[in-house]
Amino acid sequence: MSGAITLRARLGEAGIIVAPGIHDQISLLVAQQIGFEALYASGYWGTASALGEPDVGLAGYADFVRVFGGFAARSEVPVIADADTGFGSIANLAHAVRGYQKAGIAAMQIEDQPFPKICGHVGRARSVPKDEMLTRIAVALEARDDGDMLIIARTDARRSEGFESTLGRLASYADAGADIVFLEAPETRDEIAEAAKAIDKPLMINAAPGAKLPVLEPAEYEALGVKLVIYPSGAPLAAAQGAQAFYQALKEGKATSDAPPSFDFSEMSRLLGMDEIVALQDRHGQA
Repeated sequence: MSGAITLRARLGEAGIIVAPGIHDQISLLVAQQIGFEALYASGYWGTASALGEPDVGLAGYADFVRVFGGFAARSEVPVIADADTGFGSIANLAHAVRGYQKAGIAAMQIEDQPFPKICGHVGRARSVPKDEMLTRIAVALEARDDGDMLIIARTDARRSEGFESTLGRLASYADAGADIVFLEAPETRDEIAEAAKAIDKPLMINAAPGAKLPVLEPAEYEALGVKLVIYPSGAPLAAAQGAQAFYQALKEGKATSDAPPSFDFSEMSRLLGMDEIVALQDRHGQA
């Protein structure tokens, strides 16, 4: 069963779906081992990890489909992947939809910012006219054809247009055929609850630092009516903090005496599949 079919079925069941962010293959393997039922590949962290650049549209379709397609190929659970604004024209968007679907990505997120976009949590995001985003949704659905991949429609209009306008956008995006609607940067719990009640499609929320509303626990989002919540920043920020602490200790000559806690090397080797390689070698008499 494809990841898209699995995710679509899960959306029809009770309970919130919690998708942690993955930024490289190691984070994917760790999250998968923990037992999450879906994973989220964000444009911010995909760009940061692959290119060392900010999330301002510098990474293109080829970068995203290579990295995120690699995630989908390795993952045993559905991978939800960012596609920014569709990477340019509607022809670019249609090409991206077909490419994401071929790569095995379960759900593709498209936002209503102008191209090139900017990270939604730096306070500068704006939205294109609603009709332009409706065209993007129509193009995505047409390019998907009879495939299984879900289309997520995100709006960044809350900061620039206010909540009522944003709610109207979500309703229009849902009516246009988006499988999931994504409310970016709500400012209160009441706004989340109102959106979940008003829209007859699964509601997605981004639990990331930088918003006016603090990050909530999954159970709190579920109580507000959220169906899918992503936590894109926790793992990469923790990894960066751990790396910084180790490098600082090493620079000070304390690589062993003052190093931060670390993942067990033997467990990492098992996670990467080293035991299977050793067993293969043993079966065939190779050292």
